[in-house]
Amino acid sequence: MAARKIYVVNAPLGRLYVREEPNRNARIITTVETGANVRIDPKAKAPYGWKAVEGGGYVMAEFLE
Repeated sequence: MAARKIYVVNAPLGRLYVREEPNRNARIITTVETGANVRIDPKAKAPYGWKAVEGGGYVMAEFLE
């Protein structure tokens, strides 16, 4: 079974930060609005609690559905 690649953002503040590194203190490179789709790179390695975004950057997995 293939890993799911597209998730919907569900961030309580209305936007999800895409960070340069999988770390809350890392530089924010862009934001994604709540309700938007995010395409995840299933081949990229990311630490527990984070997902690697296709095209670069990381998001916190807890805000994805």
